[in-house]
Amino acid sequence: MQNVSAFASGGVDSRHYIRERLDSWKEIASYFRRDVRTVQLWEKSEGLPVRRQFHKKLGSVYAYRQELEAWLRDRSAHSSHHARSERLRGPSSEINVFVDEPAGHGDFRILALPFEVLCSPNEAVPGRPLVEKFAGGLRNDLIAELSRTQSRLAIVPQAETCPLGVSRSEHSRRLATELGAHFILSGRIRTSAGQLRVTVEVVRTSDSKCVWSECFEEEPSDGLRTQPTLARLMGQSLGEWGFDRVNEPQDDDAARRNMASHSCIVASYFRQRRSIEALRKALRYFLDAVELDPRCADAYAGLSDTYISLSYNHLMPSREAASLAREALRTALKIDENSTKVVNAHINLLMHCSWDLAAAERRCRQTIEFGRADGRTLQLLSSLMILSGRHREAIEFALESCRQEPQVDKAPSHIQVSLAYFYAGDYANAISSVRSAVERQPQHTMGQALLGRIEAQLGNWDDAISAFKRGLELSHGSMFTKALLAYAYVGSGNATRAMPLLRELERESSDECFPDYDVSAVHAILNNEEAALEHLHRACNARNIMTLFARHDPRFARLRNSSGFQRISSRIYPCEVLPPAA
Repeated sequence: MQNVSAFASGGVDSRHYIRERLDSWKEIASYFRRDVRTVQLWEKSEGLPVRRQFHKKLGSVYAYRQELEAWLRDRSAHSSHHARSERLRGPSSEINVFVDEPAGHGDFRILALPFEVLCSPNEAVPGRPLVEKFAGGLRNDLIAELSRTQSRLAIVPQAETCPLGVSRSEHSRRLATELGAHFILSGRIRTSAGQLRVTVEVVRTSDSKCVWSECFEEEPSDGLRTQPTLARLMGQSLGEWGFDRVNEPQDDDAARRNMASHSCIVASYFRQRRSIEALRKALRYFLDAVELDPRCADAYAGLSDTYISLSYNHLMPSREAASLAREALRTALKIDENSTKVVNAHINLLMHCSWDLAAAERRCRQTIEFGRADGRTLQLLSSLMILSGRHREAIEFALESCRQEPQVDKAPSHIQVSLAYFYAGDYANAISSVRSAVERQPQHTMGQALLGRIEAQLGNWDDAISAFKRGLELSHGSMFTKALLAYAYVGSGNATRAMPLLRELERESSDECFPDYDVSAVHAILNNEEAALEHLHRACNARNIMTLFARHDPRFARLRNSSGFQRISSRIYPCEVLPPAA
C-alpha cells in the first residue's frame, strides 16, 4: 500500500490503479490507513467518492483507487494549514468532522457536485461509460483549476451518491447548509451526434437562485486533453463573473460588460479550435460580445481575427473578410490601441489583408520591445519570417511561442512550428509538430491539410491521401480540400482519380470562395503551366491569403523562373526581388 502523503504530492504513477476497485468500507479505510468511521465521515462531509450498488434487500459500497487518489490531491490542494473542529447537525444525528478554516473574512465556500450524464435509460449509448469517466475527470479538473486561480474560494467536493429516498437537489442543499457553503456548483453533460454539451451552473445556497450558468460544446475525442481545456475555460468564465460580487448590487451596464467578457473568453476558445463549426461559433460569440458591450476592444479585435480565419479556411470571400476585419479593427483601435489582443489583430490584418509585411514586422518588434508581446505575437512574427525567407528566425520564434503557451492551448503553436519547419524544407520536424497538433485537436481542418501536404512532400502519397480525405470529411466536402486531394492523386500516379475532382471544382469556379491557389497547384503538378498561372493570377486578384506563400511553396518550384510567376510575385512583394529557384 502506497503512503497517503505520496498520493497527496502527486508523486505516484496512478496508471497502476486505474482498474483496481475497493469493494468494502474496510478496504477503503485500509487504503487511507484510517478507521471505517473516519472515511464514512469523509464521504458525508468532504465528498469522498464512494459508490453504491443497490440490491433487492441489501446494498454494498465500492470505490476506485484513481478517484480516491484524485480526491485526496484536490483535498490537499485547497485545505488550509489550520483545520478546526465543527459540530455539524445532520438530519438525524450530530457528528464531529474537520472542516477547512476559511483563509480570511469574506471568503466563499462552494460545494462541487459530481457532473451528471443525462441520457434516456432506453437509449443505446455504447460510449456512456467513457462519457461518465469524462464527466468525473472534468469535475476534478475544474476543481483543480478553481483551487489554483481563485484564492478566496474554498471548494468542497460532494460524494458521488446521496441517501436512498432523498432527491439529489435536496441532499445537496442540505449538505451545503451543513458545510456552510455559499454556493453549489453543478454540471450536466448531454450527448448528441458525437458531441458533448456541458451545462455548468452556480446556485446560491441561501435562496436556491441560479446566479451563473453557461453551456459549452465539445467533441469527446480525447478526454485527457479536452478536460483541462474545458476546465480552464470554465474557470476563466467563473473568474470573470466573480463570486465576491454576487451579493452586491450591480447595474445593467456592469452586468452586460461581464457577459461580454465571458462571450469573448468562449469565442477565443472556439477560434483556437479552428474547425469549421468552431469558427462559426467564435464569430457568433464575438458578435454577441460586441452587442452586449460596444466598448469592448478585445471583442472587436477577436472579430477582426475571426473574419481573417474564416477567409483562410475558405468560409468567406477574402475581400469581404478583409473589409469586415478592417472595420472591426478600426473600432478596436479607437477604444484601446494598447491592448495586446488589439495589437495582434492589427499585425494580423497588416500581414494577411494589407500584405504590408514591413509594417507588420515593425509592429511586432515594437510590441516585443515594450514588453507587451504574448505567444500569439510570436506566432505572427514567425509567419512574417517565413514570408521573408528568414526560416531560421521563423523556427526560433515559433518554438518560443510554443514554450510560452499554456499546455492546454498548444495546438496552434505546434501548427506554427510545423509551418516554420515545412517552409524551411525540414519535413521530418514539420511532420512531428503537426501530428502533435492534430492529436490535440483532431477537428483542426487546416492541421489535417498541413499534415497531408507534408506527407506529400515526403513522397508518402497514401498517407497524404488519407489526411486529405479526413480533411474533406471535417470540412463537409469543401472545395479547397478537394483540390488538395486531387493534387495527391496526381502525385501518387493516379491522375484518372484526380480528373473528376478537377471537373467538379471547375463547375464551381464562379464561387467567391473558390480555391484558385490550391487548384493552381494541381495544374502545376500536371505540368499545365498556363492553367496553373491563370489560377494563381486569379488567387492574387481575389487577395487569397495563401497567395502570400506562393514563392516559398514547394508545389510551385517549377514555375518560379517563369515570367508569369515573376509578375504575380511582384504584385505581392512590390519592393522585393524574387530569388532564383533552387
